[in-house]
Amino acid sequence: MADEFRWHQLCVAMDTIQDTDSAVSAYINHEFPSDTGEKYLRIYGILQGLFLEQDALVELIHAIRPVKNIQPKDLLTAVLIDIRGVRNKSVGHPVKVGYKTFSTHAIVQHSMRKDGFELMSYPKQKDEIFQSIRVLELIEQQRTETHRILSEVVEDLRTREEAHRAQFRGTKLMQIFDHASYAFEKIFEDLRRESIPRMGRWGIDCLRETLTDFEKHLQARGLSIDSYASIKYLYEDCISYPLTELRKFLRGETSEIASKKGAIVFANALQSHFDELRQIAREIDDEYASEPEPVTRPILRDGQSEIQLIVTTIREPGT
Repeated sequence: MADEFRWHQLCVAMDTIQDTDSAVSAYINHEFPSDTGEKYLRIYGILQGLFLEQDALVELIHAIRPVKNIQPKDLLTAVLIDIRGVRNKSVGHPVKVGYKTFSTHAIVQHSMRKDGFELMSYPKQKDEIFQSIRVLELIEQQRTETHRILSEVVEDLRTREEAHRAQFRGTKLMQIFDHASYAFEKIFEDLRRESIPRMGRWGIDCLRETLTDFEKHLQARGLSIDSYASIKYLYEDCISYPLTELRKFLRGETSEIASKKGAIVFANALQSHFDELRQIAREIDDEYASEPEPVTRPILRDGQSEIQLIVTTIREPGT
């Protein structure tokens, strides 16, 4: 999630897989039209939908494991590549297909039906060829392969997640805040007495070190303060300003804090926000202490597979 574009790319890929499967279900469940133009729309739509779903599957894998210069053929199985070929010949680039050896293709109009159609092909150096395209079979093949690939992706993620959690399970982020309470105690003592501030300055430095240590521990886990919107908000909008102004005030430098009463108000707000940050650290510790959710395998209904995207809720700490 720290890589914002890649995170959105992953979300869009997942949405596209779900949306295209919804379109595929509509093709299966609705009556095939009798109007010729509507028939073409259905055939064009279903094959393009399968193509889009494959592209989304490839990009989903790219988002999770970025690899440069890799093509769909490197990630998709022979079955899915064949389906892409049918789409390209029928509704993708029917007038001219190929790189060195070319061919042209046309759907036999009167053959269009729900379960498929006849494809007439004219290879440049061969006689014409007729091929029976079984659309419902293509759908079933793609759903089966998509199930298998998504299950393998999720299993891989679960394995990596468990290894990651195990690596840091013994390191508690909560412990980073152990000295924060004592630091605030010394800050308030200095603000409520008339003598020159002494330990309050140490308290401010202790809080700054706590924030630095917390950020370092997040980075060790491959995270950052930007990985969680709640942590980023606390750091940038709630903690940075009062901490800076309190430090200036206690050091006798020019500050926007006009009096010790005002400084106490700043310190109270700062302590409240540190408590929120400590609670988030506790929730992250609890998450690392838990086991990843089990992988849910694809199900079969009435002999046909049905795609179910089982997505773990990404819960923002503090919510």
